[in-house]
Amino acid sequence: MKRVLEITLIIALGLFPLGAAAQDGGGGTRSVFTLGAGSRAIGMGGAFTAVANDASALYYNPAAMKINGAPTLMANHISLFSGFTDASYDYLGLVWPTLGAGAFGAGLLTTGTGGIMGYDEFSRPTGELSYRESQGIVSYAFDLPWRFAGTWSVGTSIKIVHQKIGEYADTGTGLDLGFLYRVKYIEGLHLGVNLQDIVGAKTKLVSASDEVYKTMMFGLGYMRALGESSRLTLSVQMDMPEKADNDLRFGAEYTIRDMISIRMGYDSESFTAGIGFAWYGYSFDYGYFSREEAGSSHPITITARLAEPLDQKIAAREKVRRAEEERRLAELFAVRVASHIDAADSLRGAGELESALDEVKIALEYDPGSERAATLRSEISAAILTAQEERTKNAEKALLITQHFRLGLGHYNDNEYILARAEWLNVLEIDPENEQALDHLRRTEAKLKEQLQSHLSAASEDEEAGRLPEALGEWNVVRIIDPENTDAPAAIERIKVRIEGMGRDYMEANRRLETIDLYEEAVTAFSEGRYEEAIFFAREVLRLDPAHEDAKDLINKAERRMKPLSDDENEQIRTLHIEALNHSAKKEYAEAIAVWRKILEIDPDNESVSENIKQTEQRLRKLEPPEGG
Repeated sequence: MKRVLEITLIIALGLFPLGAAAQDGGGGTRSVFTLGAGSRAIGMGGAFTAVANDASALYYNPAAMKINGAPTLMANHISLFSGFTDASYDYLGLVWPTLGAGAFGAGLLTTGTGGIMGYDEFSRPTGELSYRESQGIVSYAFDLPWRFAGTWSVGTSIKIVHQKIGEYADTGTGLDLGFLYRVKYIEGLHLGVNLQDIVGAKTKLVSASDEVYKTMMFGLGYMRALGESSRLTLSVQMDMPEKADNDLRFGAEYTIRDMISIRMGYDSESFTAGIGFAWYGYSFDYGYFSREEAGSSHPITITARLAEPLDQKIAAREKVRRAEEERRLAELFAVRVASHIDAADSLRGAGELESALDEVKIALEYDPGSERAATLRSEISAAILTAQEERTKNAEKALLITQHFRLGLGHYNDNEYILARAEWLNVLEIDPENEQALDHLRRTEAKLKEQLQSHLSAASEDEEAGRLPEALGEWNVVRIIDPENTDAPAAIERIKVRIEGMGRDYMEANRRLETIDLYEEAVTAFSEGRYEEAIFFAREVLRLDPAHEDAKDLINKAERRMKPLSDDENEQIRTLHIEALNHSAKKEYAEAIAVWRKILEIDPDNESVSENIKQTEQRLRKLEPPEGG
């Protein structure tokens, strides 16, 4: 009976075209779940280790759960053997990323079939058996704390494998270890490694043992956004089983407006394809692959987003943080405004109206919309005017002094200190002993001194940096604030001279550059046979630089090239050329040179004649006796 069950079990394990190969009579070398998980990944040829940003990450690379943007639930179903049997392959997976505690995942893979006929030791049928293998997965992933050239993530999956055929069953435990590297300098480039079944599950049914050996999966993926809602994903992957041949996989996906995805790939055995539709957090995906011995299969997957994406959570948290900061800042400003207003009230009660007014001004700088501060400023200003009127009501010029004080206070409150100073000086001209005017003048001069130092510093920095118009403006402000400043007039004159000089230098440099560009255009046109254009550009050069000799020569050459030689001139050149060759053959080099020069008088651009003269002059020098010989 045991022997019959062993044979039946081996037949059952061999039903699935999932890469299981016999190993010393002891079951398969790889997990029966090598088809993968999810129609999307299968449609991309299983090349998903580096780009697994959905709930199939538990299978392909647990570290990739860190690139899942939202909690997601996935259900996948495949009817095997083209649906001619009840053999099926199913996956249910959940990924739940968090903002600070890493990413968690849980899943279940299951495959099996019924209709397996059992026999006893006498080969008598005992009835049909069913085979089922399941794999429960619990995963966790987190980012490493250091950020060397990018982001490094680590993940692990603990797997509980359960096999059952008929009344026999066994359970084993396995472990995956995954890594994901997101490159810092190339956005969207990912490198993934999954040491799948680094601890392989071991099971035994009767006497048939089954051990899953490890598979190393190395992947490279690139995900790039195309516009606001479209993207392209490319991936390549090498699977290196411990006791089977390597698998090279490729995959590609193009998503349009976050709604339609088109996929294709190669899973080392055949081409794969797929398509997906997404709408408001839900998606439906279809895939296709085929096996020579088992026909084609059509994975179907439904995916649902269970909570808002992490980026929305991050944005919401940032919004709350900013609102809290604004609230705290508003509270801080409110406390400071209240303290300055209280100080102003105390100073007004003590009769120190000018100091009280300064406190109110500070409060309004913190909160320009404070009605209490604005009312208090009006009351203090009125009190100052009232006090001034009391001091000057018996004076002959009290009305004029009051008017200047009113204008001075208005300018001072508006931070127009130059105009305020003029009004205090007007008051002092009428009443030189006016203590309030003297006090306000000292305060105003202090404010102007602060402004003067700021403008002096800005003027020096602008001039040193070559920002001459800005420096000129700053020096003019200095002269207005401090008419007695002796540095301002000299600096203004110096900067004006520099600006005028820079203008002349710029015009001269620009003229030279334009001359060079035009001459280069002329030479290019001449070399390409465009003689009329060459003459045009050369004349433009002479317009800018009448002494440009090269431009003049270029015009003469172009004009000669545009005027062809007459028949008589060509005949004369041919006769002279023959005569020169005869002289040269007789070694009468001086006579040959003289004849060739006559040809150049007719055709100055004849390069072959010029070359003949050069060579004949060299021969003539060799015939001449050395000096002193």
